[in-house]
Amino acid sequence: KPRALDVGAGAGVSTEVLYNVGYHTIDALDWSANAWEEYVVDDPKGYCPESVTFYELDDERYLDQWRSNNNSNKSNNDDDNNDGTLFDVIVFNFAVNEAKASLFAKELLNKEHGRLLAPINTSNDYWLKQTYKVIDGRGEVLWSTTDVGAWSVQFQPDVTQDTCSGI
Repeated sequence: KPRALDVGAGAGVSTEVLYNVGYHTIDALDWSANAWEEYVVDDPKGYCPESVTFYELDDERYLDQWRSNNNSNKSNNDDDNNDGTLFDVIVFNFAVNEAKASLFAKELLNKEHGRLLAPINTSNDYWLKQTYKVIDGRGEVLWSTTDVGAWSVQFQPDVTQDTCSGI
C-alpha cells in the first residue's frame, strides 16, 4: 500500500488531497492540533479514515519518534525499501532549509520510487522566498521551480528553526 507523510497537515486539506490521489496510509503531523481538531475531528462534515493517523508533533519530534520505532540503520539499507516503514511520498507544507528536506528524503523515502515535495528556502535560513523542489530517496533534486504561474513560492517558515521569528 502506498504510504504518505504529510508534514504541516494543519486542517487536513493536503492530507485529503493525498488520500484522494491514492495514498490511503498517511501519517499527518502538525505541531498544533487546533486546526485538525476543528476541521477534521469536531466538524460534523469532517471525516478521517482509519488508515490516516494524526500526530501532534513538529517534524523533528516525529523524526525522532520514527527513528526510535524503526531501526534507522535498516531504513538506510536499499534492501529494505519494502519493509513498510518507508514512505512513497512526503509533502512539506511549510518552508524548510534544503538540508532538512534532504535528510527526510534520505531517511524516510523508499529509495526506488519515493518522492518528497517541499518549498525550500532559496538561501539557508532565508524565510522570505522558496523554491519548490521534488527530491528522490537518495537526496537528488529531480525538479524545481521558483514560480508557479505568476506567483512566487512563499510559505510560512519552519517553526523548529532558531532563525525563525514572528510566529
